[in-house]
Amino acid sequence: MAVRFRTLLESHENMRGIRFSLKSLLGLMVVISLAIVLTTQWRYRERLVTRFLDPDSVEARSLLAKPIVEADEGLPTAQYRANYRDVRWLFSMAENDIALSGGLQAEFDNDRVVIQTADGENLKRFIAHMEEADRLPDDHAVIRGIAVDENDHPVANLPIDVLGPTQCLNAFLTRPDGSFSLPVEFLPSDGYTLRFRRSYAESYRTMPFQLGKSKREVVMRVVIPQKG
Repeated sequence: MAVRFRTLLESHENMRGIRFSLKSLLGLMVVISLAIVLTTQWRYRERLVTRFLDPDSVEARSLLAKPIVEADEGLPTAQYRANYRDVRWLFSMAENDIALSGGLQAEFDNDRVVIQTADGENLKRFIAHMEEADRLPDDHAVIRGIAVDENDHPVANLPIDVLGPTQCLNAFLTRPDGSFSLPVEFLPSDGYTLRFRRSYAESYRTMPFQLGKSKREVVMRVVIPQKG
């Protein structure tokens, strides 16, 4: 009976020791977590304020550009800004299927094309064809969003570079309303960032983000510091 009682006491002391060890382990985990947080904050202390949006949210959907078709001095004119594909590719696809008679002028800049033609009816079909083809293919991703200053005003015509395993340099600008859309062929990784440049001496980078087969559309809102 005495041996049994001594065994129970030893078991109780062992359990106390285990509880003490578990408390120590939890404390160590808290310290490690705080160290990771502080290290991460220090590492990204100079990054832009970056808020990632749900691509299906109302705010994210509102950043998608809409085509405009109207008459400019009596001549039917259309403006199309691409959301998911290269605008030149979309124009080429439509041109292969729809012939515009009565002359055609097309001017490209950034992610936009402005089309003028006397063939107003086919111009509407042409733009509808581009809009239908403006979808995200399986081997591409898109990085969309809006750039604003600290007073929530849009920052227009700011060069944007994609940095990471797949890079895209000197190809895109923010639109007049501060929005942007960058289609890219990607290598899956969580090491992507965007770089916004006022000049080569003054540039800003977003927080890192992931692109992959399950994350092919990234939408963000970034705050660009004001000049001076």
